[in-house]
Amino acid sequence: MIFARMQLIYTHRFESAYGDEETLTQAKREWAYSLAGVEQSRIEYALEKCKLELAWPPTIAEFVRYLTPDPQALGLPSIRDAYLEACQNSHAPLQHHWQHPAVQWAARETGYFKLRSEPERYSWPAFEGVYRNLVERLADGEEVDFEAEEVALPAPDFSAEEHLVEQLKAAGASEGDAYQLAYYLEKPAGSELRARYRHHSKERLEALELKVELPE
Repeated sequence: MIFARMQLIYTHRFESAYGDEETLTQAKREWAYSLAGVEQSRIEYALEKCKLELAWPPTIAEFVRYLTPDPQALGLPSIRDAYLEACQNSHAPLQHHWQHPAVQWAARETGYFKLRSEPERYSWPAFEGVYRNLVERLADGEEVDFEAEEVALPAPDFSAEEHLVEQLKAAGASEGDAYQLAYYLEKPAGSELRARYRHHSKERLEALELKVELPE
């Protein structure tokens, strides 16, 4: 079927690539091996992409790259847009009106904690992998339950931050400086992000010549 469609799409350009029967037979065998197990819907999608984007018949490698639809082709946000929305709303996912339930699903599967606490070099590959896998499953016609039960997150506890703010103000810091210096306590305990913010607060504390011990 693929070769028949290719011949219709590319006419003489396709025929010139396989000048004799032996070459054509070998090519069909290679394509069959490479596409074994691929859903028919994915092959149809790739053929349409090739028709619109490639002036010459694709190689096997080029065709394989077209097998996975872009998220937008399935009515989903792009991977990057989905990632940014997931990160920005990972602190309160149940309060956000998601542009598509698939984004919330991918954020949950990646881990809200990872998205809100880890640097992009770790959270982006994790989310990208989950989202791409979801796109492939949907492209294969799988029905994914996006409405799995969510567990409400507990209200954040700012008591440690407030306590540090009072210590800093008592040591001579202005209210604005005190809140900036204590801000790192809002980040998840034990995370690299919290450690980095605490380091900046410590440097700022030394510059202000304030003698206050910053908790971990």
